[in-house]
Amino acid sequence: MPKQVLGIELGKAQITLVQLTGTAKAYEITAVLQQPVPQHADVDEQRLLQHQALQELVTRQRLRGNTILATLPAHEAVLRNITLPFKDPRRIRQVIKYTLDELMPFEPDEVVADFQMLPTASTEQGSLLAAVVSQDVVASTLEMLQAVDLEPAIIDLDVFALANAAVLGSQTLPARTIVIDTHPARTLLTLLDNGKPVFARSLAQGWPQDDVSIAMHATWLSKHLQHTIYAYENVLQCTYEADMLLFSGEYGSQLELLTLALQEELGVPAAAWHITAEAFKGHKSLPVTPPADYAVAFGAALRGLYRQAVGINLRRERFALHRDIQELRGRLVGLGCLLIFLAGLGLGSLYLDNHYKAQRYASLQAELERIFRATLPDVRMVQPVVQMHEKVQELSDRLRAFGGVTGAQLSGLQILREISSRLPASITLNVDTLTIATDTVDLSGITGSYDNVVKLKEALEASPAVASVKINSTTTAEEANQVVFKLTISMAKTLENLS
Repeated sequence: MPKQVLGIELGKAQITLVQLTGTAKAYEITAVLQQPVPQHADVDEQRLLQHQALQELVTRQRLRGNTILATLPAHEAVLRNITLPFKDPRRIRQVIKYTLDELMPFEPDEVVADFQMLPTASTEQGSLLAAVVSQDVVASTLEMLQAVDLEPAIIDLDVFALANAAVLGSQTLPARTIVIDTHPARTLLTLLDNGKPVFARSLAQGWPQDDVSIAMHATWLSKHLQHTIYAYENVLQCTYEADMLLFSGEYGSQLELLTLALQEELGVPAAAWHITAEAFKGHKSLPVTPPADYAVAFGAALRGLYRQAVGINLRRERFALHRDIQELRGRLVGLGCLLIFLAGLGLGSLYLDNHYKAQRYASLQAELERIFRATLPDVRMVQPVVQMHEKVQELSDRLRAFGGVTGAQLSGLQILREISSRLPASITLNVDTLTIATDTVDLSGITGSYDNVVKLKEALEASPAVASVKINSTTTAEEANQVVFKLTISMAKTLENLS
């Protein structure tokens, strides 16, 4: 969904606003506005004049944005390259103010600090470009913006926004590019290494106001560039050989002449910056031919479209952006509607699931009743599963009495044959009762002695059809030399090699 992003450069000499409409895949510049700021020696008066210029610009144009990003001049901050023995951002934020204590004219409790991580080959040490700004500066900037109904999501520095304009506003850049933005009151220098700002300076002197020639100004600027590169190499202990100089700023064709002069002075290819990114769709009322003097505000606005944009955010600690109650209420209402929708989906899914299960249950019940009626036509169905189980067990017991379906069990006749064949020839036995059940046979009778009972037990246990034989009782009969006995014969569950 297209959105409007408003980038604001709060410069010392002028205020520049750039409005982008679209997404990271396709956007256009829908407004570029600039308002000069009168100069005054007193800091408070100067701040008041800046506020009046901003109010006049916003009131006249009535610009708004879904996301607002503002930049402060880098000369109001302390920028330092430092190295720490760890890379964890949370730990860095805990110590960064105190690490910079000796490098800034403020107490740690009087500043807001943030940092941009730098590429490094070390897996343990963290190299970063840190920035600290007085809390008074951040507070007065927020007060000035909020007074004209502008609530910035991010407050950055102009040197980082300049880097975004160069990297995200151009199709390709050499690995090491120095981006230069010159205005009457200041000159910005940002050193890029593979698209990341690794060193930055803000010079108090900008485009010469007198009759200084282009060649003299190029000489002055080349010295500052060399000093900046020397400072970078001294701090980071590595060389920096620029592949390209990229210029943006004011003064039209004179800036083109300065670009050529500086190229001859340093022997490094130089070019004027203009927008060549594929996502930029242009706007017929806004020419973007070089040179363009809104690079910083444009780079700030790009940060609202691209997640990979670089920079810092000074809206931290007591200046952190808090959502107002109306926005929070709107988010809660949206969340409540989403929860109601999810609950409705859950109830609908539960209803359908129960409906399908009820249909399946009714189908199974009908099939069960059909099978029951076909199997037991004369029995009233009460508990069909239990009744069917009892019937199957009854049929199974009856079947086993006749040898079973597979013949694995002995029939009653086979049991009689097996018992009679196992009777020892040396004993005389009169059988009184013989009861054949599914798994057992109860045998009682009279024999000549207890030894005969033991021999009968051992003979039966030798049969593969017999699992065990138990002597239940032995008593002396009324007739002399006679013993009455009772045996329980447990039949084997499986039969193998039974002859």
